[in-house]
Amino acid sequence: MTTQLSGGRRSRRARLPLLAMLVALVALFAAACGSDDDTEATSDATAPAAAAGASAAAVDLTGVTLHVGDQYNILKSQLEAAGVLDDAPYKVEWSQFQGGPAVIAAETGGDVDLGMMGETPVVFAQAANSPVKVVGVSKISDPAKYNFALIVKNDSPIRTIADLKGKKILNSQGTVSQYLIGRVLEKAGLTTKDVELVNIQQGAQAAYDRGDVDVSGSGGAPLVTTLAKGQDRVLISGSGLLPGFNYLVARDGALSDPKTSAALGDFLGRVAKSQDWYNANPDKAAEIVKPIYKVDDAIARKIVTLAPFKYVPIDSTIIDAHQSEADFFTEQGVLKSTVDATKVFDDRYNPIVTKATSGS
Repeated sequence: MTTQLSGGRRSRRARLPLLAMLVALVALFAAACGSDDDTEATSDATAPAAAAGASAAAVDLTGVTLHVGDQYNILKSQLEAAGVLDDAPYKVEWSQFQGGPAVIAAETGGDVDLGMMGETPVVFAQAANSPVKVVGVSKISDPAKYNFALIVKNDSPIRTIADLKGKKILNSQGTVSQYLIGRVLEKAGLTTKDVELVNIQQGAQAAYDRGDVDVSGSGGAPLVTTLAKGQDRVLISGSGLLPGFNYLVARDGALSDPKTSAALGDFLGRVAKSQDWYNANPDKAAEIVKPIYKVDDAIARKIVTLAPFKYVPIDSTIIDAHQSEADFFTEQGVLKSTVDATKVFDDRYNPIVTKATSGS
């Protein structure tokens, strides 16, 4: 059962320029001649090696502006604190959003070239034929850690996931919260028909605090700050249930433009470096998040160290995990048809990520 309080999304079909069609044909020919399993698995989504190695140094990026979609100023603040954008040969314009679906909508409309989000919005974006590709992936470096969980109030009678039957669960459509809820219900032998999913786009936290819903999905800084108040507890974490990915997602139109594509690759390398800096300097990183979330030093450090991410090359393990998530939503009847995960990944920037994270 689902209670829908608000929603909506706009979309627009993008046209694939001739250049992108030629690049795709070259990629298809290269894949046909190769024998590596990972390359074969991603051949439909990748660009040739020459394009993969393109960098800002090889292309004149004078006058290029990247439009980047951020959430809570986290990516912008991280890059600025690490100092990795200081010598960028292009301009970056930032837009702030709340949630991956909003970033996808902006990319579909052509207002944003690249944005950060969890993996679940991309599943729904592909099912809706949104013109976007995953070009960068970071994952939780310690499998024992998690950055998302289902929480309940300390005095809640819900003690096990079996107790969720008949309860109201705060749901955010098209996000990682929806996936975790589905996996948890499956684990308990329940389905969405056994609970009431309440979709709220504005005032979700207030609804949970008032007791309008029994369970909430929370992750990252909101999870840390909520638990720090001492009034809530983790019912079940996403460890072992969620893949633990964050994606950098680009619109097809940006990827098909030679200059913008080169700038995206350079930017991705800088993001990967800034993430390593963030992990290696938790005290300095805490200074970034303090003003964003208006928290003290101790809470800021907990946010930074909750579940450190690291950028890695896109490979078959990532694509397989994404496919499993998409298949789950299809099996649950949330998606009406099966999607091919290989078609939503573009690994042309893998060499840039490898170089950026190896310190070379």
